[in-house]
Amino acid sequence: MRKIRTIAVIVVFALNSQFVAAQVKHPTNKMEIIGVCTKFMGIFKNEKFSEAFDLLKPYSVIEDYKLDTLAKTAKDQMLSLSSSYGKIISYEELSEKDIKVSLIQLVYLLKFERDFLKFTFILYNNGTGWTVTDFKYNNEVDDLFIPVPKQQ
Repeated sequence: MRKIRTIAVIVVFALNSQFVAAQVKHPTNKMEIIGVCTKFMGIFKNEKFSEAFDLLKPYSVIEDYKLDTLAKTAKDQMLSLSSSYGKIISYEELSEKDIKVSLIQLVYLLKFERDFLKFTFILYNNGTGWTVTDFKYNNEVDDLFIPVPKQQ
């Protein structure tokens, strides 16, 4: 689990770096950018890690070479996790939270035979188009459960 948290930190750092990426697509329709993230999850589920990260390249602020590195790291991690988590079986979208028309947080659950990973995408609209500005995965779920007040 420590390894997953470490890569999540690296992913966040890489995505928030000061360098400008080779982003070429800025969809004005939020459903298009959400569709990219959903497609990413489908490709990732099928263990085509490089292909999944290649899909993000034109929509993300992260440089291509960093996404290539992240794809290799993800592949290595998924191979390592397979002994304890089992095989990847599916994914599902857990939530979509919007902040006005500027930010969207998408959360997906990647389901394995014996465990799961939470994938989070942050999408940003600068007024002219959407971009993926943050991406991470981990096994932390505390923020997914909304506390229910106890009835008296």
